[in-house]
Amino acid sequence: MASIKWTEDEVRILDQYERTAKSAFVLYQEVRKAGYNRTYKAVTRKIESLGLRKPKRYVTGHEKTIGYLDIESTGFSANIDLMLSWCIKPRGGKVVGAVITREELMSDNQDARIVEQLVDEMNKYDVIMTYYGTRFDIPFIRTRALYHGTQFPMYRQKSHKDLYYVVKSKLKLHRSSLMAATEFFGIAGKTRVRPEYWQKARWGDAKSLKYIYDHNVADVAILERLHRKIEDYAAPTVNPI
Repeated sequence: MASIKWTEDEVRILDQYERTAKSAFVLYQEVRKAGYNRTYKAVTRKIESLGLRKPKRYVTGHEKTIGYLDIESTGFSANIDLMLSWCIKPRGGKVVGAVITREELMSDNQDARIVEQLVDEMNKYDVIMTYYGTRFDIPFIRTRALYHGTQFPMYRQKSHKDLYYVVKSKLKLHRSSLMAATEFFGIAGKTRVRPEYWQKARWGDAKSLKYIYDHNVADVAILERLHRKIEDYAAPTVNPI
């Protein structure tokens, strides 16, 4: 049986292997999504035949672009609750983020704008770093993105490292919370949000929303500082989102 000739469109998709952090499996998914009936084995063979190679920074663990991520929300259930704000701090860079408005909270769009902006920002990084993001931030963002029809990164399309599990496995603290870890290393800045601010923020109080966003900014800043303290004691391995 004659093999089906590869199209220019398919080759353009596979060409990303050399130019981006996307893995062969991610590109296989993109080829399938584009409507081409290829197997994963066929994709890997074609990548090899094209002579495509990963740049060094995508092969090693330490030279990837890192974004430290944290979100704030009205609660823990993403099918009921909303995202109030998000922040990402590039390693060694300035924090970027967004906060919901009172008008959005009272509209049908709700957190659609800030969720879409967050996904766009996440796509700029090779690795997303969080604290307990495996169980909260990442699934919450994915759920809100799917609710609004925003394209969240597919499996293996983005890498993630949860520093909660590094602290839990490499240190022996009375608690493995971000506050306990930062206090142990003398990293200032981690605070608790007073309940009244959460209550008022749900209804769009501008002062409360700013307070929560400022808290969000501080959290990603201290997350980077914590990572720098413990990164030499943990493997540079990452997990797919």
